[in-house]
This record gives sequence, C-alpha cells and structure tokens, in this order.
Amino acid sequence: MDALRATPAAATANAPAPARQRAASASGVDAQGGRRAGLPRGDAAARPPASTLLARLRPELTTLLLARQAFDLNRRDVGACLRVAEYLLAQHRPTEVLDGLDLLDTQVERCGAWHLVRANALSALRDDRQAVREATAAVAKAGPDAALHQRALLQLGQGLTRLQEHAEAAWCYRMALAAQPMAADAALAAAVCCAEALDWESLPAHLDRLLTCMAQPLATAQWPLAVPLDPSQLIPLLDHPLLQRWLAALACQQRHGHGVAREKPKTPPRAHRRQGRWRLGILAGGRDRPALVPAVAALFDAFDREQVELHVYSDAGLEHPPAVHAAHWHDSRHASTDDLAEQLRRDQIDLLLDLTGPGADSRLGVLARRHAPVQATWLGHAGTTGAPWVDYLIGDPVVTPLDAQAQYSECIAQLPEAYRPVHTPAQGRQTPTPPRRADCGLPDTAPVLASFSPPERITPAQFGAWCQILSAVPASVLWLPTPPPEARRRLRAHLARAGLDPARLVFAPAVPPEAHLARLPLADLVLDCFPGNAETAARDALGTGVPVLTRLGQGFAARRTASLLAAFRLPALVCADAEHYVRTAVHLLRDADAMAQLKARLATVRSHAPHLDAARSARDLEHLLARMVARHDAGLPPTPLAAEPAPRRD
Repeated sequence: MDALRATPAAATANAPAPARQRAASASGVDAQGGRRAGLPRGDAAARPPASTLLARLRPELTTLLLARQAFDLNRRDVGACLRVAEYLLAQHRPTEVLDGLDLLDTQVERCGAWHLVRANALSALRDDRQAVREATAAVAKAGPDAALHQRALLQLGQGLTRLQEHAEAAWCYRMALAAQPMAADAALAAAVCCAEALDWESLPAHLDRLLTCMAQPLATAQWPLAVPLDPSQLIPLLDHPLLQRWLAALACQQRHGHGVAREKPKTPPRAHRRQGRWRLGILAGGRDRPALVPAVAALFDAFDREQVELHVYSDAGLEHPPAVHAAHWHDSRHASTDDLAEQLRRDQIDLLLDLTGPGADSRLGVLARRHAPVQATWLGHAGTTGAPWVDYLIGDPVVTPLDAQAQYSECIAQLPEAYRPVHTPAQGRQTPTPPRRADCGLPDTAPVLASFSPPERITPAQFGAWCQILSAVPASVLWLPTPPPEARRRLRAHLARAGLDPARLVFAPAVPPEAHLARLPLADLVLDCFPGNAETAARDALGTGVPVLTRLGQGFAARRTASLLAAFRLPALVCADAEHYVRTAVHLLRDADAMAQLKARLATVRSHAPHLDAARSARDLEHLLARMVARHDAGLPPTPLAAEPAPRRD
C-alpha cells in the first residue's frame, strides 16, 4: 500500500518529495505533534490477546482502511481524499494529513474543504502563516456551503490572532457571529481578540453572548464547533466558574469524546500491591512548557520509595540526570495517545497524576482510556478539566474551598499549604547588577506601581482601579510590559480619558528572566490582575522582596495569588473587592512606615516560613495521593478530600 497506509515506511515510499520530507522529519504525529511510536513495548506476557486488540480497534480501522482503499483506487476522488484526511486529523496526526492531501491528483481542483483541512493540519503543526493562506483560500472557495464558510472564517481568525493581526481577526469573528449568533467558539474567539487588542468597548457584548450560549444544553452546543475550544482563554476575561466549567466540558467532549466513565471501584489483584507498594504514574508533558520544574520535581524526589513506585512519562524526553531520581522514566515524546495509554495499562499504574491539563501540552486523552483506577490532575490548568474520567483536582483550602465543589467536574482534594510549590530565587546565584530607576525610565523618588502581566489580562475594571490609585497618589507611575503599538496607544488613551497624564505609563522592554528579576525591586508595589491572577509574576515579585496586592474572586484563577500570599503569611494583601483593593494600595503608598514594615515581614517570611520546607510539602502530597488510593482500595468512590497534614515520619 502507499503513503496513506498506517506504516510510516510505506507512507514514505511512494509519496511526492514534499511528503517524503515531512515524513522524514515528523511522520505519524499525534495531538501533541509527536510520533506514534517510541515507548518500550514490554514483554509479550503483558500484552492483551491479539483478538482483544482487534476487537477494540476494528471500527476505527475499518473506517480508515475503507476510505484509503477507495482513494487508492481513484486518486482523483476528492471525497475519498478528504475522508482519509479528516479521519487522520481527528486522530491528531497532522503530518499524515498533509502527506495524504498531497496525493490528490494534480489535475483535480482543490476545493474549499481541501484547503480547510490543510489549514487545520498546518495549525496543529503551528505553521500559522501557511495555515492563514490555506484558510483564506477556504473562505474564498466555500461558495454557498454555509457550514464550510463558518469553519473557514474561524480557522482564519485563529491564525490571524496568533500572528497578532487582531483587526483582521476581529473581522473574521464578526462575520462568523453574524451567521451563527449562538456559536460558543466564535463568541469566545471574538472576546479573546478584543482582550488582546485592548478593545474594551466591544468586549462586554461578546462576554454577554457567551453567557447566553451557556443557557443551551451541552448536547445542543456541542456540534457543530468550527475550531477547538480553549477554556483557559476565558480565565483573564471573566470570573464566572460555572461558565468556565461549561466551556471546559464542551472542549473536553469536542477533543476527546465521552471517554470511559467512572466505574464502581475494584481492588486490582496486582503483585506490587501485595508487597505493600503502590504505583504512581506522572504525565509530565513538556513539549511546550516544563511541568517538572525543580520545585515540583523535588517533591516527588522526596517520596518514600518503600511505599510508592514512581513512573514518569515525559514528553520532554529523558533528562540527564532525571529530574526525579530513582523513578522509572519513559520517553513519551513520540508516543501517540493510544501508545501511551497502552504503556500505562502494562505498567499497572494505581494512580495516574496528570500535570498537563487541557492546554496545548494536554495528555487528557490518555486519561480518557481509563487504564488507571484512580486519576487526578494537578498544576496543569487553573480550573476544572471538564473531564468526567478525572477523579480528583488537587488544590488547597484557599484556591479550592470545599464549598466551591460545584465549579468542578472532579472532586476537590486539598493540600494543607499552597497547592503549588513555593520557591524563591536560589541564594547566591549569579544575577545581573541591579539597574537604577533612571535606567528603566522610572522616577527616582515617586512611588512605582508595577504589573508584569501580559496586556491581554488587563480588564476595563482592573485598569479603572489602577487609574483610581494613580489619581489618589499624584506622583506615582504605572510600570507595565511593553505591548504592541496599537495596544500601547489604547492604554494611553484610556489613561487620558480618566484625566491622567499618559506619561505616567512607563513601558518596560522585554529582557531575559535574570535581568527582569534584577529590575523588579525598583517597584514599590506589584498590582495583581483580576480575574486572571498573574501567578508567575506574583511569585517573581515576592521572591525578590516586592509586595503583591491581589483581589479574591470566585474561581480558581481568581484565587491563585491569594493562595500564594497565604503561604507567605501575608493575608492583609488579599482584598475582598475593587474598593478594598484601591484603598489598600493608596494606604501603603502614602504610609512609608506601613510599607517598610510590610517589606520587612516579607523578607523574614522569604527565608524562614514553614511552607518553604520541601520535605514537609512532599509528605503532604504523598499523603493526599495515598488517601485517594486507599479510598479506592476500600471500594469507595471518589469524594472531596479536605486538607489533612501528613503524619510525621520518625
């Protein structure tokens, strides 16, 4: 068989030159852009019978093989070509999609659907400029096909948004919403586009439309969705946990289907359990961003290996030395969802802990196969995954209070301290020489307010609160990261409309992380964003001795900095509402003694607080995970788990 066959070698043999080049570099790519092979297969005894595998795969294989056979017989058959490509796209194999589309006879006109499938595959491979060109062709060739025109518009808008061409993207979303006013994907995309362009006049209408969309039953809203939903895009725009859960469930079904539902717990008769140990599998991700950062890896490293056997599945490849010592490391960079799920089944994992969440690095499709009896998620996403096959979401009493259970499809499981390991800059490491204020365009003596969140996290209400603070402290300035030119113009215009001098906005250029940490202490106070808390920026500020002021909201993302401040024992910096936020900032900036006392307390906590005890944090995490396993072993279903400190070890 030829290039549309499942075997990569066969797929390359008869393919055109461009297809052979792609196949040589990335054949068999799955949802995360990795190859479909790569994990060790284990011994034959661990594998299920061939008949079982065939029974499981027969419907999908039959569909794909029949489509391939039809296209093999007639390379001029556009319909057969598209059926194969769309099936492969649904299986998250974008490079194979491009190879297959190239096999269509060159004499056959490329229709709008052909260009759209190609745009989707290129987008999955993050070739945005080529994807925009293909989506533009799809829009032009859609003709009277309204559904195709809608999908092409949204695909084009997504590509333009990633290329920072917001005005053109907004036009695409307006056209899509004119045709389908209740399309959740178009409404969310339009809201995100407005936020990134700081178009605050248009933003409320799109958020209201999303709330109206939520009134639809999930099954009604599920199809047709033209582009993949990303529920994390709502986080900086609106503190509405139920809308967040609705979007997460919609996105989860769109990408992974219904998955395998929870079943009545059954204690597995596994040899390692009879020896008193249980196996923890960690989906570490790592293609786009590292999940096993040193502070996280240190916790797993401190687990009691007499009780827990660790298996790490890393999309970042094997580390030398591994981030977690004495763990079984699996290089899952090139493993498809099916490959990785099968490896987990063979490894007899008792609890599978996902660190990837539903974003670009997602491995949630592996959890949908339900090969581990207990499944939990931690750190990968600021909110619910919407996945009914995930049993627990790990938080803490601040970020996930038990009375917020309705916000989550998972059961809340609380760590006693901050849900995310708190780390401060390493003592004694080499850092650049701190700059002077004048070097950064800041006044020498006036109060400096800073917010180093991305510009799209600034909401109209948030900026209004900042303007009130600037008005109450006349000499103060606001220090922000440099946004694109149009966003910069809009921010200055908003400041002028508030009756303030636009020169009081000072923009900081992008610099390497070490240089940024060196300049952070030039600020007097960091102002957190709401509702999308800037957790990383807050950790950086606190780690360099700069206080951070935040607001406490309802959802996970609007409580992250409050959790961090609780760990630093600074509850006075957590405000209940916008008025409290403004009042606290003004008090600190006007009262030099209060600010000095606050910074002195922060300096003490940075070096002596109990939350910096990695060994204790590791015991608490291990204890929480063991409680999940013990509950399953007792034949009990998942339930919310309140914070419970781990027993001390002798």
